[in-house]
Amino acid sequence: MRRYVLLAAAAPILAVTAAVSVPGCAEEFENICVFLQDPNSCYQKFHAEADARCGARGKDSGPIGNFASRETLDVCFLEQGGQVVFDPPLDLAAFPLQSIKFTRLDSLAKECGTFTYSGEFTYSVTINPCSDTSTDTELARCTDRGEDGTGTDSVDGGTLTLTTPEGRDTLDVTCAGSTPDAGAASSHHFNRIDIAECAKESQDNLLPKAEIESSPGHQPPPDEQIAEDNHNFDGFVKFRILHPKAAATISSGSIAEPDVVEYFNCRIPPPSPLCFNGQKDGLETDVDCGGELCDAKCGDGKSCVSDGDCALGGECVIENGLSICKIP
Repeated sequence: MRRYVLLAAAAPILAVTAAVSVPGCAEEFENICVFLQDPNSCYQKFHAEADARCGARGKDSGPIGNFASRETLDVCFLEQGGQVVFDPPLDLAAFPLQSIKFTRLDSLAKECGTFTYSGEFTYSVTINPCSDTSTDTELARCTDRGEDGTGTDSVDGGTLTLTTPEGRDTLDVTCAGSTPDAGAASSHHFNRIDIAECAKESQDNLLPKAEIESSPGHQPPPDEQIAEDNHNFDGFVKFRILHPKAAATISSGSIAEPDVVEYFNCRIPPPSPLCFNGQKDGLETDVDCGGELCDAKCGDGKSCVSDGDCALGGECVIENGLSICKIP
């Protein structure tokens, strides 16, 4: 079924009652409910084919990785092998992130897929084809297998692109095969508001979308040593896609939960603790010394507020209008 919506602002009542479609002023929409619930649609075929390649099924189940340093956020090294390469590198000043572009590499540094994201309804996913007949699960060329070794070893791949112009409720979906003989690209134009025709409740579960979570991390307390397994202060970035069920049906007034594929959970080292970060911050009277939190006292010529800020029994005196430590 196709829908026609008049975009002319004048005479809205007349437009509704007469339903006149003026050439050049009408916008044609497909039925989004039929498309998303059709197991043979290009969207559902892509989802079934790509499955969890390059990632893992379930929210907060994405492969865990780490950045080598807080200053350079271009490559996340995954603990089970593989990398996430961000281009451009992530910028902590831009957190929480609104857009990213990255490439997923497997444990053999072979490109698994590429991704771009600039909104929950504006993203692109390209999954590269692979055919791994090896029985050696350590290779894991075609999937990031879980601990049970399960995964898909033959993937045709392709590209799925969703686009929603800023300030609009339209949704454009384009599917393309990975090779010229995989079939022509398929493009579809929808109005997201029409999803209300599918169900009155849980409509969000019927819309395909992507999510990104990010945090720059938190500064640890003024302790020099932080336990290696203590990730309470880490920053992070996670990326996932929510795929509506192909055969979504209304059950007790709700829609089945979507399939979630999470592609990574990359940890960012936390900021250095107060009193050890090479900066004058917090309650410090000078760089990494003085104040009520730092154990380190300030040396000769360093800024102070009271004698207690100075090392070796020094005094806090005023010289040239500045309060500094004088060490005997």
